[in-house]
Amino acid sequence: MTDPSFNLAQLDSRPNWYDHLGAAEAAMRDQDRIDTIRSAAGWSGDEGGWYSPDGMHESDWELEGYPLPEEPEYAAWASAFYHYEALDSAPTQ
Repeated sequence: MTDPSFNLAQLDSRPNWYDHLGAAEAAMRDQDRIDTIRSAAGWSGDEGGWYSPDGMHESDWELEGYPLPEEPEYAAWASAFYHYEALDSAPTQ
């Protein structure tokens, strides 16, 4: 058993969770922002991570070099990608 005064001295010299509360809350706000953006873009998330609308896992998506929905260039990329995809799938006469 330790001396209570030693325990109190240790509390003063070590950081606790409250010292990092601001950073933890900022990280949670950023994660909520990413979740909202990805959900709005049609992505789905579960315990395994995020999946694009066509079912590709986010790590494979990044390996292909595609931008993630929270990245600024995603809107232009998605517009062009889905435009060309629609052209490719249109019936030919």
